[in-house]
Amino acid sequence: MATYQTILDPDLINLELDDIEKELLESSTSSLPEEETHNIIILSILLVLGLTTNLLAFPVILFRRTKFGNGQFAILVFCLTIADIFTICCGLLGGLILEVSHMTWQGSSVGCSAYYFLATWLLGLANYLVSALLGMVHVKRSTGWVSRLQECRNLLFSIVLATLLPALTELLVRSTIYLGPDTSVCIITAEPVPYALYVSFKMMMSHLLPMIIVVISIIKPRTRTAKRFSALFLGEGSTCECGPSGEELKLPHECPSIGTRPDLLTGHKELGSKKPTMLTVRDGKTRTIPVREDPTRRKYKLLLSCVFLVCTSIYVITNLSYQVESGVNSSVDTVSRYLVSALYAATYTKQIINPLLLVYVEFFSE
Repeated sequence: MATYQTILDPDLINLELDDIEKELLESSTSSLPEEETHNIIILSILLVLGLTTNLLAFPVILFRRTKFGNGQFAILVFCLTIADIFTICCGLLGGLILEVSHMTWQGSSVGCSAYYFLATWLLGLANYLVSALLGMVHVKRSTGWVSRLQECRNLLFSIVLATLLPALTELLVRSTIYLGPDTSVCIITAEPVPYALYVSFKMMMSHLLPMIIVVISIIKPRTRTAKRFSALFLGEGSTCECGPSGEELKLPHECPSIGTRPDLLTGHKELGSKKPTMLTVRDGKTRTIPVREDPTRRKYKLLLSCVFLVCTSIYVITNLSYQVESGVNSSVDTVSRYLVSALYAATYTKQIINPLLLVYVEFFSE
């Protein structure tokens, strides 16, 4: 799972090892507790919905020319869809297996840390891809999807490195405790101060920082910082690689591969101006293209930002409530158990709704 709450039985945090072993023995001979049953039901519903919506949207972004074009923006939407699929499979499927097995871990200590590392990294990767979609200025400079993916390689590489930082903490705090020859659990083994630093750092890097970027993008879109980072990671928009052998051509020029729906911006510096741009397209006519963002793309970004902010806010509030509840009460009560259940939905609702936004904008939005 992406966060320890979504895969770690809260009883394992405060109980002694003898109590853990006693609980596991009792759970193996009796029916599942009510809270674990709720978690299994929630995980099963989220898993089915997540796989259904993402597999429905994946062929759309893979094979169809979207209404907002097939430029760098569409390439990042494609990467976001893949990240959501892997996040759903790793987080929800792994959590469901752990819940059914009473949170016991059958693998090694290295496998325990590696699983939580992968789940945390995938969730952070999806969050940062959303912030990149909403905060950067995307253009179409080349005609092939492989070339456009290469244009985004610096941005994707930077996002991968940024999301590795909070995920690496899982390798430091996770370990496997053996309760018997065939029974072990994967828990957090950290003192209160390192544990507080671990929670704070992971929440800031994986959730709050992308949330801040999205808020800034809504309040002040296309800022000078966004334009500079876009030029650094995605390239300038003042050229188009549609010449012979991918040669860059200055604007205006004849661009036979763009067609009647150009996905092209003349440059980051002119995004805020109303000056039109003359461009000759495939049919031989000279068209006047205003330098503005595609309205379909704006609608998709607005919906995506609203979903991201709402889900992330609910997750942060629920997580903080759980931390306070765990700190106040020495033993885990019913409130803490249901807060853990709520974290499942708060963590993965974005991965369920994101592909639905793509399908809605593509087929049902005017």
